[in-house]
Amino acid sequence: MGDERRASETEPEATVDRCVDPESAFDRVYDAVYTLDAELQYTSVNDRVRALLERSAGDETDGATEPDRADGSASLESVIEGLESLFRETHESALERQHPVTAVDRHEPTGRWLEARCYPDESGVTVVVSDVTERKRRKRRLEEENRRLRSIFEDAHDAILVADDDEISAANPAASELIGLERSELRGRSLAEFIHDDHDLESAWEEFLERGRLRGSFSLVRPDGTERVVEYNSVADVLPGVHLSILRDVTDARQRERQLEHHRERLAALDHVNGVVREINDAIVNGSTRDHLERATCESLADSPSYEFAFIADVDTKTNTVSHRVEAGVDGYVESIPLSIDSDDSAGRGPAGTAIRTETIQVSNDVLEDPSFEPWHEDAREHGYRSAAAIPITHDSVLYGVLGVTSARRNAFTDEERDVVGQLGEILGHAIAALERKRVLLGDDVIELELVIDDAVEMFDAPSMTGHSVWFDRVIRIDDERYLEYGTTDAETLPLVEELVECVPHWNEVTVIDRSAGDVTFELSITDPPMFGVVDAYGGYVEAAAIHDGEYTTTVHFPTGTDIRAVVDEIVDVYSGTRTVARRQISTSSESIDRLQNRLAEALTDRQRTALETAYYGGYFEWPRHSSGEEVAAAMEVTPATFHEHLRAAQKKLVGAILDEPDGTT
Repeated sequence: MGDERRASETEPEATVDRCVDPESAFDRVYDAVYTLDAELQYTSVNDRVRALLERSAGDETDGATEPDRADGSASLESVIEGLESLFRETHESALERQHPVTAVDRHEPTGRWLEARCYPDESGVTVVVSDVTERKRRKRRLEEENRRLRSIFEDAHDAILVADDDEISAANPAASELIGLERSELRGRSLAEFIHDDHDLESAWEEFLERGRLRGSFSLVRPDGTERVVEYNSVADVLPGVHLSILRDVTDARQRERQLEHHRERLAALDHVNGVVREINDAIVNGSTRDHLERATCESLADSPSYEFAFIADVDTKTNTVSHRVEAGVDGYVESIPLSIDSDDSAGRGPAGTAIRTETIQVSNDVLEDPSFEPWHEDAREHGYRSAAAIPITHDSVLYGVLGVTSARRNAFTDEERDVVGQLGEILGHAIAALERKRVLLGDDVIELELVIDDAVEMFDAPSMTGHSVWFDRVIRIDDERYLEYGTTDAETLPLVEELVECVPHWNEVTVIDRSAGDVTFELSITDPPMFGVVDAYGGYVEAAAIHDGEYTTTVHFPTGTDIRAVVDEIVDVYSGTRTVARRQISTSSESIDRLQNRLAEALTDRQRTALETAYYGGYFEWPRHSSGEEVAAAMEVTPATFHEHLRAAQKKLVGAILDEPDGTT
């Protein structure tokens, strides 16, 4: 409009300053200017218009009627033609409307964008022309940049929010999806509405404004109540009073991280438990006592970073009470908490009481949320554990106690970890039973129990054994289920024994070892014998057994301190006709034999002793032999090479013990 004012102001002056050359004055104007009369005929064009429309060096002619000047500048005719082609309609519009009109168009010969500002009056039109090529390019670049930014905003996978101090002004589709509202519904609301109450929003906002940007995470609560974990990166005042926030949903990633961390913890825990198993096995091999074995187990568990503390408690089934035996990582724990095995007592419905009653592992993987663990909630908070396991220590249905383990991890005792921890009870039970058996072999005093099962043969619907007798000289345990029993009878009774094998469920096969002078020595293979299982579980062994006139009599030895009433009750549960004939505490044989047996009991491994006993009672040492090495190995279900390896090792230790050589028991 300034140019328009200049044009209108100069016309009156032109009549006064008649000595000024109009064309010279026109040419001194800085802008490119030309004028048209009322017929839109060109009346003047200054040189700046001519320069503006000059072709670039090397351009070809575009068919102008007048060739270009020798100095390379455009001819007047070509300039006028160029202006006519670009702005004729603009000239007409301005003159017709008598109102300034502006137009922008591209001058093809030079590739420039020109802007024509037309200022009309009744006598014609004055036009000011500017080269707006660079401005046009900047505008195009800005539009392209805006388009890219818009595309980024719209297509970004992360949520983007633009907001002032109070309200959201813009949100991309990802933000709508993350928060769970349409974009139109988000505008005008505050992001603070969707942030969980546990986030310190006030402190975060103050830090954000102070620093100008902030990164972090919070829990986002959607309108439907679901929660997502969100990481944010916010920048303050991207425009005055306008803030930008980029939100990323990391819920699934955090869940995967937690699962991976839980997996790592479980692998570490499994490694720790396996380490405990190895230590128990080492303790067994080194001939540890029960107290040492239990202490080593608890200390190994408590020393592991996977667990808080461990304890072993004893169980008195007569009084239904649980008492302390050993603990590690905690002091005076068992005495300080309520424990019971009574299901009617709340203290008996927790993992320990249930494990004792059911003889199965019991776990609470979130003790603070477990109603059955309510009596120990305060204890769990005090000691800092979230999971607990109670593992019964059993062997052959005999309960030796309960092992308790705690962990600060929730869901610690699941899947493989639960299975491996549960095996500790079986391993300890087996080890304790083995120690009890060794104790009865090494002890000076034992409890001898004589039992009779009336009408034992009739119990199995077997043929009458009246007037017949069978003597069982030795019972050898092969493994947890299989036993070999060696005995003698007369030739007439052997067929009845063979028929009896068909009737007794746990008798498998009878094999004749030797026949001489009317007597028959035999080997009887047995699987899971109920009575032997009970005797073995309590650390005892069968001293002698026989069948006379259909009654089964047996003499068994137990370590002192054995709960004989519990033993008899379990046998009566299996064979109701069982009665106790005698119970006495006796001393073992002579001192020299006692010492020898002690040395051998300490020196021989279970497999070596089994090989030696099986060979002896199987007639391997008779001459001529009643059984070959292959036959004895087959009875043990091992290879002949394995049998001979164990037998030779046992023989070496036996001879060494007799000769009292220092290395005889190595």
